[in-house]
Amino acid sequence: MLRQKLPQWMVVAILLAVCWAGAEQLTDWRRVIGPPELDLPRDHGAHPEYRTEWWYVTGLVTDDQGRRYGFQITFFRQGLDPTEPAPGSSKLRARQVMAAHLAVADIKERKFYHAERLRRVAGGLAGASEGDLDLWLDDWRMRRATDDAFTANAHDPAQAIGLALEMRPQRGLVRHGDGGYSRKGSEPGNASVYLSLTRLRVTGELEVGARSMAVEGEAWFDHEWGSSQLDTDTVGWDWFSLRLDDGNDLMVYLLRRADGSAGPFSSGTLVRPDGETVVLSGEGIEIEPRGWWESQKTNVRYPIDWKLRVPVEGIDLDLRSLMPNCELDGSATTGVVYWEGPIEATGSHSGEGYLEMTGYAGSMSGVF
Repeated sequence: MLRQKLPQWMVVAILLAVCWAGAEQLTDWRRVIGPPELDLPRDHGAHPEYRTEWWYVTGLVTDDQGRRYGFQITFFRQGLDPTEPAPGSSKLRARQVMAAHLAVADIKERKFYHAERLRRVAGGLAGASEGDLDLWLDDWRMRRATDDAFTANAHDPAQAIGLALEMRPQRGLVRHGDGGYSRKGSEPGNASVYLSLTRLRVTGELEVGARSMAVEGEAWFDHEWGSSQLDTDTVGWDWFSLRLDDGNDLMVYLLRRADGSAGPFSSGTLVRPDGETVVLSGEGIEIEPRGWWESQKTNVRYPIDWKLRVPVEGIDLDLRSLMPNCELDGSATTGVVYWEGPIEATGSHSGEGYLEMTGYAGSMSGVF
Protein backbone atom coordinates (compact mmCIF):
# COMPACT_ATOMS: atom_id res chain seq x y z
CA MET A 1 0.00 0.00 0.00
CA LEU A 2 1.34 3.42 -0.95
CA ARG A 3 1.84 5.73 2.03
CA GLN A 4 1.81 9.45 1.36
CA LYS A 5 4.23 11.52 3.46
CA LEU A 6 2.61 14.46 5.23
CA PRO A 7 4.13 17.89 4.58
CA GLN A 8 6.38 19.07 7.42
CA TRP A 9 4.09 21.99 8.28
CA MET A 10 1.18 19.58 8.75
CA VAL A 11 3.20 17.30 11.01
CA VAL A 12 4.20 20.29 13.17
CA ALA A 13 0.60 21.53 13.31
CA ILE A 14 -0.70 18.11 14.38
CA LEU A 15 1.95 17.68 17.08
CA LEU A 16 1.43 21.18 18.49
CA ALA A 17 -2.34 20.81 18.42
CA VAL A 18 -1.99 17.62 20.49
CA CYS A 19 0.25 19.51 22.94
CA TRP A 20 -2.28 22.37 23.08
CA ALA A 21 -5.16 20.01 23.83
CA GLY A 22 -3.18 18.22 26.55
CA ALA A 23 -1.96 21.29 28.38
CA GLU A 24 -4.91 21.30 30.75
CA GLN A 25 -3.59 18.08 32.35
CA LEU A 26 -0.84 20.05 34.11
CA THR A 27 -1.71 21.43 37.52
CA ASP A 28 1.14 23.69 38.60
CA TRP A 29 0.10 26.89 36.86
CA ARG A 30 -0.44 30.08 38.80
CA ARG A 31 -4.13 30.97 39.09
CA VAL A 32 -5.98 34.28 39.26
CA ILE A 33 -7.51 34.52 42.74
CA GLY A 34 -8.07 38.24 43.24
CA PRO A 35 -7.65 41.75 41.84
CA PRO A 36 -4.23 42.15 40.20
CA GLU A 37 -1.63 44.73 41.13
CA LEU A 38 -0.87 45.92 37.63
CA ASP A 39 2.58 47.04 36.57
CA LEU A 40 2.30 48.83 33.22
CA PRO A 41 3.62 48.63 30.60
CA ARG A 42 5.03 45.30 31.83
CA ASP A 43 1.53 43.78 32.16
CA HIS A 44 0.79 44.49 28.51
CA GLY A 45 3.31 41.71 27.92
CA ALA A 46 3.18 37.96 28.48
CA HIS A 47 2.54 36.09 31.75
CA PRO A 48 4.07 32.63 31.17
CA GLU A 49 3.35 31.53 34.75
CA TYR A 50 -0.32 31.34 33.67
CA ARG A 51 -1.49 28.66 31.25
CA THR A 52 -3.58 30.66 28.77
CA GLU A 53 -3.36 34.21 27.44
CA TRP A 54 -4.61 36.17 24.48
CA TRP A 55 -4.33 39.61 22.94
CA TYR A 56 -7.18 40.52 20.66
CA VAL A 57 -8.21 43.38 18.39
CA THR A 58 -11.49 43.75 16.50
CA GLY A 59 -12.57 46.78 14.54
CA LEU A 60 -14.61 48.35 11.77
CA VAL A 61 -12.91 50.47 9.12
CA THR A 62 -13.93 52.32 5.94
CA ASP A 63 -11.96 52.91 2.73
CA ASP A 64 -12.02 56.07 0.61
CA GLN A 65 -14.87 54.64 -1.47
CA GLY A 66 -17.07 54.29 1.60
CA ARG A 67 -16.85 50.48 1.73
CA ARG A 68 -16.81 49.00 5.22
CA TYR A 69 -14.79 46.10 6.55
CA GLY A 70 -14.56 44.27 9.82
CA PHE A 71 -11.23 42.89 10.97
CA GLN A 72 -9.86 40.69 13.72
CA ILE A 73 -6.31 39.82 14.72
CA THR A 74 -5.71 37.64 17.76
CA PHE A 75 -2.57 36.17 19.30
CA PHE A 76 -2.97 33.21 21.68
CA ARG A 77 -0.30 31.91 24.04
CA GLN A 78 -0.69 28.47 25.58
CA GLY A 79 1.69 27.07 28.21
CA LEU A 80 2.72 23.43 27.94
CA ASP A 81 4.99 23.03 30.98
CA PRO A 82 4.87 25.27 34.09
CA THR A 83 8.09 23.96 35.63
CA GLU A 84 11.47 25.63 35.31
CA PRO A 85 13.69 24.10 32.60
CA ALA A 86 16.32 21.73 33.92
CA PRO A 87 19.95 22.86 33.68
CA GLY A 88 21.37 21.97 30.29
CA SER A 89 17.99 21.24 28.72
CA SER A 90 17.52 22.09 25.06
CA LYS A 91 16.56 25.65 24.27
CA LEU A 92 14.49 24.26 21.40
CA ARG A 93 12.16 22.32 23.70
CA ALA A 94 8.69 23.81 23.39
CA ARG A 95 7.40 25.06 26.74
CA GLN A 96 4.79 27.30 25.11
CA VAL A 97 3.01 27.54 21.78
CA MET A 98 1.63 30.60 20.03
CA ALA A 99 -1.31 30.70 17.65
CA ALA A 100 -2.74 33.62 15.71
CA HIS A 101 -5.95 34.26 13.80
CA LEU A 102 -6.45 36.90 11.12
CA ALA A 103 -9.87 37.63 9.65
CA VAL A 104 -11.40 40.23 7.34
CA ALA A 105 -15.13 40.66 6.69
CA ASP A 106 -15.92 42.41 3.37
CA ILE A 107 -19.36 43.67 4.33
CA LYS A 108 -20.45 44.90 0.88
CA GLU A 109 -19.47 41.67 -0.89
CA ARG A 110 -20.56 39.59 2.11
CA LYS A 111 -17.33 37.61 1.98
CA PHE A 112 -15.38 36.39 4.99
CA TYR A 113 -11.67 35.61 4.81
CA HIS A 114 -9.53 34.12 7.57
CA ALA A 115 -6.11 32.63 8.13
CA GLU A 116 -4.42 30.98 11.09
CA ARG A 117 -0.92 30.08 12.23
CA LEU A 118 0.61 27.94 14.96
CA ARG A 119 4.22 27.78 16.15
CA ARG A 120 6.18 26.70 19.20
CA VAL A 121 7.83 29.43 21.26
CA ALA A 122 11.39 28.30 20.59
CA GLY A 123 14.03 29.06 17.99
CA GLY A 124 12.70 32.56 17.36
CA LEU A 125 9.71 31.50 15.23
CA ALA A 126 7.20 32.94 17.70
CA GLY A 127 7.24 34.75 21.00
CA ALA A 128 5.80 37.29 23.38
CA SER A 129 7.81 39.83 25.34
CA GLU A 130 7.37 39.82 29.11
CA GLY A 131 8.25 43.53 29.37
CA ASP A 132 5.64 45.15 27.12
CA LEU A 133 3.25 44.32 24.29
CA ASP A 134 5.41 42.78 21.57
CA LEU A 135 4.09 39.62 19.93
CA TRP A 136 5.28 37.82 16.84
CA LEU A 137 4.51 34.66 14.94
CA ASP A 138 6.60 34.36 11.78
CA ASP A 139 6.05 37.74 10.09
CA TRP A 140 2.78 38.52 11.92
CA ARG A 141 3.35 41.07 14.67
CA MET A 142 1.54 43.23 17.23
CA ARG A 143 3.35 45.70 19.47
CA ARG A 144 2.97 48.86 21.53
CA ALA A 145 5.10 51.91 20.76
CA THR A 146 6.51 54.26 23.40
CA ASP A 147 3.79 56.83 22.57
CA ASP A 148 1.07 54.22 23.42
CA ALA A 149 0.12 53.58 19.79
CA PHE A 150 -0.48 49.94 18.89
CA THR A 151 0.61 48.51 15.56
CA ALA A 152 -0.53 45.29 13.92
CA ASN A 153 0.99 43.79 10.77
CA ALA A 154 -0.09 40.49 9.27
CA HIS A 155 -0.39 39.16 5.72
CA ASP A 156 -1.45 35.79 4.38
CA PRO A 157 -0.75 35.34 0.64
CA ALA A 158 -2.74 32.11 0.43
CA GLN A 159 -5.95 33.82 1.59
CA ALA A 160 -4.98 37.14 -0.05
CA ILE A 161 -5.67 39.18 3.08
CA GLY A 162 -3.54 41.42 5.22
CA LEU A 163 -3.40 44.49 7.37
CA ALA A 164 -0.90 47.12 8.45
CA LEU A 165 -2.63 49.26 11.05
CA GLU A 166 -1.82 51.85 13.68
CA MET A 167 -4.26 52.13 16.59
CA ARG A 168 -4.27 54.98 19.12
CA PRO A 169 -6.23 54.77 22.41
CA GLN A 170 -8.93 57.42 22.80
CA ARG A 171 -9.55 56.64 26.48
CA GLY A 172 -7.81 54.86 29.33
CA LEU A 173 -7.36 51.22 30.18
CA VAL A 174 -10.49 49.44 31.42
CA ARG A 175 -10.20 46.87 34.21
CA HIS A 176 -13.21 44.56 34.02
CA GLY A 177 -14.80 43.00 37.08
CA ASP A 178 -13.15 43.78 40.40
CA GLY A 179 -10.17 45.90 39.34
CA GLY A 180 -9.37 43.51 36.49
CA TYR A 181 -10.35 40.34 38.38
CA SER A 182 -12.95 38.69 36.15
CA ARG A 183 -14.57 35.64 37.75
CA LYS A 184 -15.77 32.99 35.31
CA GLY A 185 -16.63 30.14 37.68
CA SER A 186 -17.34 29.02 41.23
CA GLU A 187 -14.04 27.26 41.99
CA PRO A 188 -11.16 29.36 43.37
CA GLY A 189 -9.00 30.42 40.48
CA ASN A 190 -11.72 30.02 37.84
CA ALA A 191 -11.05 33.57 36.75
CA SER A 192 -8.89 35.75 34.54
CA VAL A 193 -7.27 39.15 34.51
CA TYR A 194 -9.27 41.02 31.89
CA LEU A 195 -8.18 44.40 30.49
CA SER A 196 -9.45 46.43 27.53
CA LEU A 197 -8.89 49.54 25.49
CA THR A 198 -12.40 50.08 24.21
CA ARG A 199 -11.78 52.90 21.70
CA LEU A 200 -8.79 52.86 19.42
CA ARG A 201 -8.54 55.23 16.46
CA VAL A 202 -7.43 53.13 13.48
CA THR A 203 -5.51 54.22 10.37
CA GLY A 204 -3.51 52.19 7.89
CA GLU A 205 -3.93 49.73 5.04
CA LEU A 206 -6.11 46.68 4.50
CA GLU A 207 -5.58 44.04 1.83
CA VAL A 208 -8.49 42.01 0.48
CA GLY A 209 -7.95 39.89 -2.61
CA ALA A 210 -6.02 41.86 -5.19
CA ARG A 211 -7.02 45.17 -3.61
CA SER A 212 -5.00 47.17 -1.11
CA MET A 213 -6.67 50.27 0.27
CA ALA A 214 -6.17 52.97 2.90
CA VAL A 215 -8.70 52.66 5.72
CA GLU A 216 -9.68 54.37 8.94
CA GLY A 217 -12.10 53.58 11.72
CA GLU A 218 -12.27 52.34 15.32
CA ALA A 219 -11.22 49.20 17.16
CA TRP A 220 -11.37 47.43 20.53
CA PHE A 221 -8.40 45.75 22.24
CA ASP A 222 -8.63 42.97 24.84
CA HIS A 223 -5.90 41.30 26.88
CA GLU A 224 -6.79 38.38 29.12
CA TRP A 225 -4.84 35.74 31.02
CA GLY A 226 -5.48 32.95 33.51
CA SER A 227 -5.07 29.23 34.06
CA SER A 228 -8.54 27.84 34.78
CA GLN A 229 -11.62 29.83 33.89
CA LEU A 230 -14.83 27.99 33.07
CA ASP A 231 -16.99 25.83 35.32
CA THR A 232 -17.57 22.29 34.04
CA ASP A 233 -21.20 23.05 33.16
CA THR A 234 -20.23 26.05 30.98
CA VAL A 235 -20.13 25.05 27.31
CA GLY A 236 -19.30 28.44 25.79
CA TRP A 237 -19.90 32.16 25.76
CA ASP A 238 -21.50 34.96 23.77
CA TRP A 239 -19.38 38.13 23.98
CA PHE A 240 -20.47 41.58 22.83
CA SER A 241 -18.31 44.70 22.50
CA LEU A 242 -20.10 47.89 21.49
CA ARG A 243 -19.06 51.49 20.92
CA LEU A 244 -22.25 53.50 21.28
CA ASP A 245 -22.76 56.83 19.53
CA ASP A 246 -23.43 58.70 22.79
CA GLY A 247 -19.85 57.94 23.86
CA ASN A 248 -20.59 54.97 26.11
CA ASP A 249 -18.86 51.63 25.52
CA LEU A 250 -20.48 48.36 26.52
CA MET A 251 -19.00 44.89 27.03
CA VAL A 252 -21.21 41.93 27.93
CA TYR A 253 -20.39 38.24 28.13
CA LEU A 254 -23.00 35.53 28.58
CA LEU A 255 -21.50 32.32 29.99
CA ARG A 256 -23.77 29.70 28.48
CA ARG A 257 -24.85 26.34 29.87
CA ALA A 258 -25.72 23.37 27.65
CA ASP A 259 -29.45 24.21 27.84
CA GLY A 260 -28.73 27.76 26.62
CA SER A 261 -29.32 29.44 29.98
CA ALA A 262 -26.93 32.04 31.37
CA GLY A 263 -24.48 30.96 34.05
CA PRO A 264 -24.28 32.91 37.32
CA PHE A 265 -20.92 34.49 36.47
CA SER A 266 -22.12 36.20 33.30
CA SER A 267 -21.21 39.87 33.53
CA GLY A 268 -20.56 43.13 31.74
CA THR A 269 -18.96 46.55 31.93
CA LEU A 270 -20.32 49.95 30.93
CA VAL A 271 -17.62 52.53 30.19
CA ARG A 272 -18.86 56.11 30.35
CA PRO A 273 -17.45 58.87 28.09
CA ASP A 274 -15.28 60.19 30.94
CA GLY A 275 -13.76 56.72 31.47
CA GLU A 276 -15.76 55.81 34.60
CA THR A 277 -16.62 52.10 34.63
CA VAL A 278 -19.80 50.47 35.93
CA VAL A 279 -19.76 46.72 36.62
CA LEU A 280 -22.94 45.04 35.37
CA SER A 281 -24.05 41.84 37.10
CA GLY A 282 -25.53 39.04 35.06
CA GLU A 283 -28.86 39.46 36.86
CA GLY A 284 -29.11 43.00 35.52
CA ILE A 285 -28.52 42.03 31.88
CA GLU A 286 -31.27 40.62 29.68
CA ILE A 287 -30.18 38.84 26.49
CA GLU A 288 -32.34 37.00 23.99
CA PRO A 289 -31.42 35.59 20.55
CA ARG A 290 -33.77 36.71 17.77
CA GLY A 291 -32.29 35.32 14.54
CA TRP A 292 -30.06 32.44 13.49
CA TRP A 293 -27.63 31.49 10.73
CA GLU A 294 -26.51 27.96 9.85
CA SER A 295 -23.03 27.27 8.50
CA GLN A 296 -23.01 25.24 5.30
CA LYS A 297 -19.52 24.01 6.19
CA THR A 298 -20.13 22.70 9.71
CA ASN A 299 -23.96 22.66 9.95
CA VAL A 300 -23.65 24.62 13.20
CA ARG A 301 -26.37 27.18 13.99
CA TYR A 302 -25.36 30.52 15.50
CA PRO A 303 -27.68 33.24 16.89
CA ILE A 304 -26.58 36.31 14.94
CA ASP A 305 -29.35 38.78 15.91
CA TRP A 306 -30.09 39.62 19.54
CA LYS A 307 -32.10 41.73 21.94
CA LEU A 308 -29.91 43.14 24.73
CA ARG A 309 -31.27 45.14 27.68
CA VAL A 310 -29.66 46.71 30.74
CA PRO A 311 -32.76 48.26 32.36
CA VAL A 312 -30.96 50.06 35.19
CA GLU A 313 -28.92 52.00 32.60
CA GLY A 314 -31.82 52.60 30.18
CA ILE A 315 -30.18 50.42 27.51
CA ASP A 316 -32.53 48.54 25.15
CA LEU A 317 -30.73 47.42 22.00
CA ASP A 318 -31.49 45.45 18.87
CA LEU A 319 -28.23 43.90 17.68
CA ARG A 320 -27.86 42.75 14.09
CA SER A 321 -24.90 41.09 12.41
CA LEU A 322 -23.59 43.09 9.45
CA MET A 323 -22.96 39.81 7.62
CA PRO A 324 -23.93 36.31 8.78
CA ASN A 325 -21.13 34.12 7.41
CA CYS A 326 -18.37 34.86 9.94
CA GLU A 327 -17.56 31.37 11.16
CA LEU A 328 -13.85 30.91 11.85
CA ASP A 329 -12.52 27.37 11.80
CA GLY A 330 -9.50 27.29 14.11
CA SER A 331 -9.21 23.49 14.08
CA ALA A 332 -5.60 23.55 12.91
CA THR A 333 -4.43 25.91 15.67
CA THR A 334 -6.54 26.29 18.82
CA GLY A 335 -8.91 23.45 17.93
CA VAL A 336 -11.91 25.77 18.33
CA VAL A 337 -14.57 26.57 15.72
CA TYR A 338 -16.33 29.83 16.56
CA TRP A 339 -18.24 32.80 15.10
CA GLU A 340 -16.71 36.28 15.14
CA GLY A 341 -18.12 39.19 13.21
CA PRO A 342 -19.20 42.84 13.10
CA ILE A 343 -22.58 43.94 14.47
CA GLU A 344 -24.61 47.14 14.66
CA ALA A 345 -26.88 48.40 17.43
CA THR A 346 -30.19 50.25 17.15
CA GLY A 347 -32.90 51.06 19.67
CA SER A 348 -32.32 53.20 22.75
CA HIS A 349 -28.78 53.78 21.45
CA SER A 350 -27.05 53.30 18.13
CA GLY A 351 -23.55 52.00 17.64
CA GLU A 352 -21.33 49.23 16.30
CA GLY A 353 -18.97 46.56 17.51
CA TYR A 354 -18.22 42.86 17.43
CA LEU A 355 -19.85 39.62 18.55
CA GLU A 356 -17.97 36.42 19.43
CA MET A 357 -19.74 33.10 20.02
CA THR A 358 -18.09 29.88 21.17
CA GLY A 359 -19.35 26.47 22.24
CA TYR A 360 -21.88 25.96 19.45
CA ALA A 361 -19.56 23.60 17.53
CA GLY A 362 -18.34 21.83 20.68
CA SER A 363 -18.06 22.50 24.39
CA MET A 364 -15.33 24.85 25.64
CA SER A 365 -15.22 23.14 29.02
CA GLY A 366 -11.63 22.11 29.72
CA VAL A 367 -10.26 24.32 26.94
CA PHE A 368 -10.27 27.59 28.93
